Amino acid sequence: MATEVKARETTRRSGRVVVERGPRDFAFNVFCVFVVSYFLHFAARIPPLGILVAPKQGRAALKKEPQSAIADGINRALVILLVYIVVTLPFVEYTGSVLRHGFENFIKSVCFYFFIVATVDSPKKLRTLLFLYVGCQVFRVLEPLYMHITDGYWGSNTSMEGWQVMDRLSGSPYDIINPNGLGFLVVTILPMLHYVCPPTTAMRKILWTVIAGAMAYALILSSSRSSFLALIFLGLVVIIRSKHRAAMLVGGAMAALLAVAVMSPLQRERYLSIVSHDARGAGTAEGRINGLYSDLAVAMKRPFFGFGLGSSGEANSNFGGTGLIAHNLYLEVAQELGFIGLALVLSLLWKFVRSCYAMKEVVARTPISEISDPRKAADFSFLSALSESLLVQIIVYLFFSVASYGLSEPYWYCIGGLCVVAAKLTTQLSNKETKS
Repeated sequence: MATEVKARETTRRSGRVVVERGPRDFAFNVFCVFVVSYFLHFAARIPPLGILVAPKQGRAALKKEPQSAIADGINRALVILLVYIVVTLPFVEYTGSVLRHGFENFIKSVCFYFFIVATVDSPKKLRTLLFLYVGCQVFRVLEPLYMHITDGYWGSNTSMEGWQVMDRLSGSPYDIINPNGLGFLVVTILPMLHYVCPPTTAMRKILWTVIAGAMAYALILSSSRSSFLALIFLGLVVIIRSKHRAAMLVGGAMAALLAVAVMSPLQRERYLSIVSHDARGAGTAEGRINGLYSDLAVAMKRPFFGFGLGSSGEANSNFGGTGLIAHNLYLEVAQELGFIGLALVLSLLWKFVRSCYAMKEVVARTPISEISDPRKAADFSFLSALSESLLVQIIVYLFFSVASYGLSEPYWYCIGGLCVVAAKLTTQLSNKETKS
């Protein structure tokens, strides 16, 4: 059938090599180019590229094909959310703002989910997409770090008590990411770095350590307290889920001592302000907590349908005394879509989590040692390990979302698409092995 992935097998003396071919290859390749261009902001680096679009990719990628029960459930949840946004449009406060920019940003982000689900139909393509996605985020962190080391670049700053200003590392001049966003990339990409640079050899272990250490140093330079807490949370999650807790605890303690050693006095005070009211910067930390109450009060002004998609900053400007988007995903959604919309979004996020557990259930029923085909065993081992990484990443996302907005950002929809595709491929491999 036209929608099925075709395979071409060639026989060699050394064994059989399977070369994957299919009608979605072109759509997948164009989507990969788009992913790299989008996250590395090629249009800003090379302005003529801003006119490029991929209509053929969209048509090819969204052709209908049979989906898994998990994908059907998440697709349905996304459609319900989209219908809710459209139906409630006449009842929100800022209808014009939704039509001008709210829909555009949200649809762009949601499309990442649909393109991933529609174009990634093999473990090889999943590996490729993971490499590109994680590689782009690592580059976005290391580029400003390199510029800082070589040219003294910072990109942002913040005021401390006593009229003192502290520099903070943000994204490169070509990027749009602020210091908190830079820290967010670090804590959410570290769990997946294992699949871009697997530490299977001595050289790869060194490379992995260097990249992870550089990213952690970039987080320190960003002076993002929420990201610092999320990094600690990530470490605790990894230690709890590890079989070598004692060794991990020792390694974590050594990393913490090294982190404190490389911090400047101002950076130490900023991070200390998380727990100390006497440290400089404690006022802004307390202000962030008070801001949550203010954001909740704004959300309660229109509790049913909210102010409108993408209007959190506008609502806070008019009713909360600040023009900033609510720095809390859940309050951001409550402000923009109301508490009914918040329930729909939480249901969607739970389905992402459930897809990871579905993968783990399939893996538990299919021991890798019983798979006779080495290629299938390697794919199944990859998907099994990936399920753990995706679950850890979602847990960190949920934790970090307490201090970060993200309804119209692509990260949640990218991770959701990866979860759905990985669960689908795991089930397909398990079914094939069971039948054989």
